Amino acid sequence: MQHANTAHTSSGVSAYGPTLSTMLTLCLGLASCGQKEASKTAAVVSPSAAVSEAKIDAAIAEALKPLEPSAPTTSDVQAGLEAQAEDLLAKYPNKNAADLLNVPEVNEALKAGLTKLGQNKKLQEQINNSVALAAKMKGLSGEPGSVGLDLDIKGYDRNRKLRMLQVVMSEDPKQIVRFLTEEIGEATPELTYGGAQRASNGVAIKETPPPHPQ
Repeated sequence: MQHANTAHTSSGVSAYGPTLSTMLTLCLGLASCGQKEASKTAAVVSPSAAVSEAKIDAAIAEALKPLEPSAPTTSDVQAGLEAQAEDLLAKYPNKNAADLLNVPEVNEALKAGLTKLGQNKKLQEQINNSVALAAKMKGLSGEPGSVGLDLDIKGYDRNRKLRMLQVVMSEDPKQIVRFLTEEIGEATPELTYGGAQRASNGVAIKETPPPHPQ
């Protein structure tokens, strides 16, 4: 994949070629007319209508001033994350998804994303609600604290590893939650109607033992 490119002209002047060309043509045409008319009669120009050379220079300078760079769009950011993920897979071609999470550059991003997730109770609830729903469909109680998500990612194929890396490198807790809830949703039919203990994408819903009384 390629990095997002910022469109640019082949040279600093070509982008304004038609405008400057038109201005020069008009100026030359007016100068020519002025020479012909000068032999007949003197031109009368109101002082208020005259445009100073300084104003013309200022207008041209304003037209040629480069535009401020715009903020990257969502598609630009996503393209950058895809490129990062592709680079990581190329750098570590033989590592499974679990191993990839432990390489330094990925692990640092993962820690940053999980730290942000730990500070957002609403996002945590989205994961808990998805787990509880899958548990109830599986025949478990689904009560808070009674079930948990058990995710085995070692068997991820290349496409799933690519998607996981994009999410992790974003350091965005919303993307992390979206990824996990989509994985749970994909696994639910296998876990419920299929009766599998663990879905093909590595998701399992496990009962959590109650805490021992003190």
